[in-house]
Amino acid sequence: MKKLARLFVVIAIGSACFLGCSKSEDFDYERALEEQRIKDSLELERKKKIIAEQAGALKAFADQHMEGATLHDSTGIWLQILEPGDNNSYTYQVSARGGILAPRISVKYKGTLLDGTVFDESKDDKPVEMSLASVIEAWQLAFLPKTFRFNGDNHTTGGLTPNGFKKGAKFRIVTPSPWAYDTATREKIPANSPLYFEIEVVDIK
Repeated sequence: MKKLARLFVVIAIGSACFLGCSKSEDFDYERALEEQRIKDSLELERKKKIIAEQAGALKAFADQHMEGATLHDSTGIWLQILEPGDNNSYTYQVSARGGILAPRISVKYKGTLLDGTVFDESKDDKPVEMSLASVIEAWQLAFLPKTFRFNGDNHTTGGLTPNGFKKGAKFRIVTPSPWAYDTATREKIPANSPLYFEIEVVDIK
């Protein structure tokens, strides 16, 4: 995820440069880069603070509802693996620009608040198909392998597990709010809400 974050920074700075240079030849690229670095640093510290504040509640939830769950220290996400799935069912690829190509995933799932309130779920035991690029960051961290090889090169993603989750996998996660909807409010989801998910991967392609 660090590599993706760096890519977003480059895109943001590039866009600013394009807009600025259209008005003036005096755009200060180095200053813009430093301002973005400061913003990123402040945002990281903000997320760390929230994760630390929510850690106790997430641990208590995992202890009660996710037997044998493990903590991913750098994100504060708790993970319980029920079925590892078929690691050979999908291979991640990288685009010519260096970004990870997001697969389409077919999943059965349920999402709740820590108090058990269901805010979303697949219906009638039927899977829902979506792009991995369209889901919250906690899901991306769960699905992506920690590292993978493509065209002879190693790519690091920051995923929760060595292989990620593929076809046939069943797992549960409880995540701090920064990797979910953070400060945004959604229907049935208050701002700054940690979230719990039960996920079954029917297919990935």
